[in-house]
Amino acid sequence: MSKIYTLFIAILLANLAMAQAPQQLNYQAVVHNASGQPVSNGTVSLRFIIHNDSATGTQAFTEIQNVTANQFGLVNAQIGSVNNLNVVDWSTGPKFLRVQLDTTGSNDYVDMGTSQLLSVPYSLFSGNNIAGPTGATGEQGITGPTGATGDTGPTGMAGATGITGNTGPIGLQGATGASGPGFQHYIGQLYAGGIVVSVWKDTSGNEHGLVASLTDLSTSSVWSNDSTIQIGVTAQNPRTGAANTDAIVAQPGHITSAALFCHNYTGGGYNDWYLPAVWELQQCYNADMIVNQVLGDTNCFQSGVNGHPGYYWTSTEMDNYQAWGMSFYDGGTSWGSKGYAFHVRAVRRY
Repeated sequence: MSKIYTLFIAILLANLAMAQAPQQLNYQAVVHNASGQPVSNGTVSLRFIIHNDSATGTQAFTEIQNVTANQFGLVNAQIGSVNNLNVVDWSTGPKFLRVQLDTTGSNDYVDMGTSQLLSVPYSLFSGNNIAGPTGATGEQGITGPTGATGDTGPTGMAGATGITGNTGPIGLQGATGASGPGFQHYIGQLYAGGIVVSVWKDTSGNEHGLVASLTDLSTSSVWSNDSTIQIGVTAQNPRTGAANTDAIVAQPGHITSAALFCHNYTGGGYNDWYLPAVWELQQCYNADMIVNQVLGDTNCFQSGVNGHPGYYWTSTEMDNYQAWGMSFYDGGTSWGSKGYAFHVRAVRRY
């Protein structure tokens, strides 16, 4: 390839626009061919290289631009318009600009020389220069008008927990709330003048319970002193003994009975105790293990000694001569003569 002789007239100027404008160096030259004639209206390729410290120092920047010469061979380029000049640290010593030319488009560049950039434009140098010393503080200016209220800042961190204050006075007793899904009372609980032996709810969800007296009211009582006369249906309810008890006590010729012990009992301040019906005494037996654990050997339901069952009277009559009783030895119910002497335990409902 024949050597291309060119003449470059270059003007390097920093972009001195506002700080937001791109940092670039203007480059201008006239390209001549080997005959000294300008390369008119032709496209040439320029490669710009900036070296640190010397003409052969490390490369701090490089870029290639394709530019078009006018009819006089004049080309214009902005160094830094392709790659960013911010990569050059202008504060670390002298910088040298090397220019290479390719007029054939064959990527065959001819080195056109290297020259030192003797004056680094302020807008480039200030981009990475070390700050100078802080100047003296000026006089306090006049207080300006109060600005508009800014947006509320984020919530700060929670402070430390303060010292616990003194306990306030106890408030008034609130009204009793509605019953929850469970039971308020339980078997074996000391409540309502006795001990709970059974709890249940009616179809409306209201809780009910059966409470037994805390001790036997008698260990040897006849069902009734009149053991040959049938009272009838008013004393034969198998589920609730309250009406049975009233009928037994009200029978003509009545003097003493198991029902009378219960009728006269006022344990816990209550006067609605009665002799349990068959079903109610069965609930007492079902709770026997828990109740006896709470009441102890003296006051518990007596189950008999040496195989002899501990019988308790119910208030449920069978006929003229017999009424129903229950063995707390095995829970069996059977009828017995109204003149037999059995244990007596009172119950009431809540």
